Amino acid sequence: MTSERTRPNWPVQISIVSAVLAVSLVVLTLAGFTSGLFGWHPGTPAAVQGARAVNLPAAVGAPGVRSADETKHPVAAAGVLISGNTWFADGSGWYGAVISADAGEYRVFVNNAGAAGFGAVLSPDGRRPASGDGILDIATGRWTGYPQAWQDRELAAQAWSPDGARLAVTSRVPGGDGPYPSTANASATVLNLLDVGSGAITEVAGLPDAAALDGWTVAFSPDGTRLAYQASGQVRIVTVADGRSTAVPLPDGARLAGKGSWTRDGQGLLVVSGEHCCSCGDYPMRWTVTTLVATTGAAVGPRYQVDGAYAVRVLGWWPSGRPVAVAYAPTDDAATTLFDDEPSRYQLISMDKVDSARLLELSPGSGHHQLSSAGTEAIDVADYVLAAGKVGTAATLATTVDSIAGGLLTAAALAAATALLSGGFALWRRRLRRPAP
Repeated sequence: MTSERTRPNWPVQISIVSAVLAVSLVVLTLAGFTSGLFGWHPGTPAAVQGARAVNLPAAVGAPGVRSADETKHPVAAAGVLISGNTWFADGSGWYGAVISADAGEYRVFVNNAGAAGFGAVLSPDGRRPASGDGILDIATGRWTGYPQAWQDRELAAQAWSPDGARLAVTSRVPGGDGPYPSTANASATVLNLLDVGSGAITEVAGLPDAAALDGWTVAFSPDGTRLAYQASGQVRIVTVADGRSTAVPLPDGARLAGKGSWTRDGQGLLVVSGEHCCSCGDYPMRWTVTTLVATTGAAVGPRYQVDGAYAVRVLGWWPSGRPVAVAYAPTDDAATTLFDDEPSRYQLISMDKVDSARLLELSPGSGHHQLSSAGTEAIDVADYVLAAGKVGTAATLATTVDSIAGGLLTAAALAAATALLSGGFALWRRRLRRPAP
């Protein structure tokens, strides 16, 4: 006696397996965000296959979850410093990372005190990023803390001198509940010069709230002999050797454009101002960078206009003789920002409303050349990389949280589509085989 062997219903089985797979992938994605799976889990870097010329990466992104730890696997020198608070799904605050100037390798370090360019700055030679936590030696991976005199202060690194011997640092006394906790109880923010070698601190000036805006506060002259800093309605220029200062008046609503504000000949200063602009695209802001004579404040030379940016900050100069600026892109819910509005000032340095950034070689007018795009909130670039004037590539990272989660959800969507198609095909075939009445 023989029995007919039942043939498997492959469309139904494929539909069931695909549906289970789709649900599993969605659950895995959600677990990655809630369980720390998508947190930072430092790995071991691959061997570098030959060094390249120093260059600025044409595209910069968030590090991967397996990016190596800078303190354990240091690189010789960095070309770019980046930071962000959305890189990893581990509930942590700000992380920092450096990208090597030759091989384009990423190295991550914990940095809870200052975003890149806003309280954390890379030295001109790319060997030392400084933040509120201290100074990191890139080549050794070792941190050096600040002097004990600053033990109870909130610190923000603002700018390095061109020779790397001095660091401009603002110090604030914590206290109060306002947007600037250090000044809510009337204690001033102090601008200091730190002699990195000896640890000696020179107090330069006390700064009011409106002047103390990380990223737009201080700039060293090209020869390092003078320091320009933002004051109320003016820029003061201090001679580093003897502390003598002069005042330069500013146009209404303008302030120092960033750490690269001095012109290359040391005769001028770049200042930036913002205004609401209904014709500037989705984000109605226009930023204008103006060149002023460093002795009189008279406007001279070219003006540069950037439309639709959340904020604009000047880093330095390209070999073409044109300034290089960071233009920050806003998040969808970002309100417009102005320097003379206190809530706006706080939002500028919090980076909470920044989505990404572009590095632009500014041209007179509004037609600028994009040098690099940064898919992260904050970025700073070493002076020697800008001086090299070359654009290259950074390492391609496949293990970023976005790429992993995106890949899992894409696979889940494909599995769900397969389940629907297979199930639909099974139903169609069943109806086709049903005997006619």
